[in-house]
Parts: sequence; C-alpha cells; structure tokens
Amino acid sequence: MKISLALSGGGIRAAAHLGVVKVLQENGFEIAAISGSSGGAIVGALLCDKKRPEDILKLIKTLKLKDLAGPSGAGGVFGLGKLEKILQENLESKRIEDLPVPFTVACTDLSGGSVLYFDEGPLSKLTIASSSLVPIFSPVKHEGMLLADGGFMDNLPAKPLKRYGYPIVGINVNPIPQKEPSGLLSATIRVLMLMMGANIKASREFVDFYIEPSGCGEINIFDLKKADTAYEEGVRSAQNSLADLISAMEHKDKKN
Repeated sequence: MKISLALSGGGIRAAAHLGVVKVLQENGFEIAAISGSSGGAIVGALLCDKKRPEDILKLIKTLKLKDLAGPSGAGGVFGLGKLEKILQENLESKRIEDLPVPFTVACTDLSGGSVLYFDEGPLSKLTIASSSLVPIFSPVKHEGMLLADGGFMDNLPAKPLKRYGYPIVGINVNPIPQKEPSGLLSATIRVLMLMMGANIKASREFVDFYIEPSGCGEINIFDLKKADTAYEEGVRSAQNSLADLISAMEHKDKKN
C-alpha cells in the first residue's frame, strides 16, 4: 500500500523515523510522499533521495557536535553551514522538485510570521532552514525571506500531503515527558519543545494514523550518541503499531 509520511522534528530523535520506515517497508508499505520539519526534514530529504534507512542511520552516526556548531549569522549562537555541506555531499538531487519521491519542507517565515511549505527550491538550503532552531541556530535567508525551524509553526506538516491522496501516517518523535529543566539551555529547549508539541495537536486532524515513539522523550535532542537508541525506539514503536496500522489502512481502503 502507498502511504505518505509526515515527519516531526526532534534533533537526534529523528533517527527514530528511520526505524519506523524500515519496519513499514519490510511489511509492504511504499512511501509515496514525505513532508518534514527540522530533523524530520533532514531524514525526509534523504529518504526521498532514495537512500535506505540503514544507510541514513550510518550517515547520522558520523556526525559530531562540531558539525552543528559552525560560524553563526545574525539571530543565532551557531550556524548550520557545516551540516548543509554534508547534506550537499550526500544528496544526489540538488533541488526539491528533482527528488524521485515528492517531498515538502516546512519552514517558519520569521518576517511574515507564517509557516511555508516548499515543494521546490534548493534542497539542502531549505532543509537546513527548516532545522534552524532559533536562537540556538541562525535563521536562513532565502529569496527575501528569513526562514527558521518549521517546527515552530507546524512540527507535523501533514496538511500539504493531502493533495497526493494517499493515507497519511504522522510520526511524532518529540513526545513531552514530565521533566523540570536544569538550567538556562535546558529551559530554552524545554520551552521550544513544548511549543512544538502544542502545534502537533492541530496537525493531527490531517493524519490517518499516528505513531509516537514514547521512549524518544528521554533522549536529549543534541545527544548524537543516541542515534541507535532512537532508531531502535522507532523500530519497537512501529512493530507495536503495525497491526493497528494495517487494520486502519484496510478500513480506509474499504471506505474509498
């Protein structure tokens, strides 16, 4: 069965998307379109470029914190220029519209105060823009716009997938556990995660099936050493959801 995937952000937790996709593909699901915000946009870009989940995981595991801490522009402590270069080197397609699988990137337009969904344009640049978690990372200038993390406005961008007509599976790797922040950085990240979690509730109305790997909530979004942990959490969550997912898809197919 062909399905579309809406992939949330969540830093290194986005590796859980790969575990979910691996299980789905092994059980006969074809990913026909993807949308993503932030970490979900990075994973989505690579998946739509026809990279295998396990190969994307290997790439993620090569990343170091220094790859996320490049020279900054205005509005952020760090820049993601190094990560953009890594994407450019690993993506066959250079523009979104050239990808073998339809892909939509969600970005927040800081100037206009709205969410923008890009289905064409420079792939690596817009993917990085969608991942620019201001004020930690600098926003990205593009065609007169100042773009930042798509998760600020829509961290589960399912709405733009409706046009394809496939059942939409939303994967939220950013559950919010009860936890007190321990310092300024921790509090900043906590506030950002709470904000993103709030807008996911609105996006769920466009989703036919929802998967939330609950264990991801315990993973620090910048702990790059936890890629395997997130991936396995995605596998576990997908396996636990598989019977319900198949039933939901069969029911939707009968209705149509």
